[in-house]
Amino acid sequence: MATRRRVLAGLGLGLAAPGLFWRGAGSGGRAVSGPGAAEPGALYRATIPLVGTDGPRPSIELSLRNPYQGGAVYVRVANATAGSARIFGRVSPLSPGAGGLEGFVGIGVGDPPGPTTVEVMATDAVGGSFRFVEPVTVRQTQWTYDDIWLPPPDPDAPPSDEPPLEPEQPRLDALYARVTPRRWELPFIIPIELGGDVWVSGYFGEQRSFNGGPRTGHHGGTDIAAPTGTPVRATNHGTVVMSELTLVRGNLVVVDHGGGVLSCYGHLSERTAEVGAAVRRGDVVGLVGSTGLSSGPHLHWELSVAGVLVDGLRWLDGTQGF
Repeated sequence: MATRRRVLAGLGLGLAAPGLFWRGAGSGGRAVSGPGAAEPGALYRATIPLVGTDGPRPSIELSLRNPYQGGAVYVRVANATAGSARIFGRVSPLSPGAGGLEGFVGIGVGDPPGPTTVEVMATDAVGGSFRFVEPVTVRQTQWTYDDIWLPPPDPDAPPSDEPPLEPEQPRLDALYARVTPRRWELPFIIPIELGGDVWVSGYFGEQRSFNGGPRTGHHGGTDIAAPTGTPVRATNHGTVVMSELTLVRGNLVVVDHGGGVLSCYGHLSERTAEVGAAVRRGDVVGLVGSTGLSSGPHLHWELSVAGVLVDGLRWLDGTQGF
């Protein structure tokens, strides 16, 4: 492959020659001249088609091309230094990793099934811009459903001296939209190992009825039933960005794993990690409880990718290709 360095050397031009502009494209890098006519006394401008940038061109890999609603796709772009991925008009960051960029594209519960594309924009080490458009097909998920009965408030309970709690969802939405430097590393782990008296009591995306009402919406996380006091572990490396008592999720801890990936652990009996703490994959961030809107001791575990809630269990079994 002809590189920029070799072509310029053949023309007798140096790499720093002004007036020569370069652009790489996913369909084949090529150099293009800058706008405007040559000015008197300026160095020659050259248009040299089908000449790539120095070194290997960026290339893209997707972990799978048929994700489910609520799933995710791992994106890797080799030989690139900056970039992002887009699907359904949403942009997901790609972060530097081994050999290039890495990141995830989340598929929302409401994203339509059928053919679509993942568009990736990337920049290489010498400033070449590349665009890849990759076809994928979103598969429809058959959501589970559940009827949940919550006990009515105790009429004999003494009034609380504490001010009422505000709903936490707006603050979580703001946290889930943030992008910080990447700290996550593959693989992700389940916060509590399943087995015995630890089991999945509620699935991501589940449609629920409360106290006989209509089944609506989609459950935003995975519920893991476990005895009160069971340790809850961080699913990956990150920084604690929220640790407090909330209205719905009770005692919760949110960990920012960087690169647009965050996890949330709710209904805890005790929080053992405070805001600002750096945690490693497997570190204990709290203990199982039944605080907030809960019918019994369990962990509510959420995973968000660039603001899109996804099914954490699919990140554990290899079915998404990572």
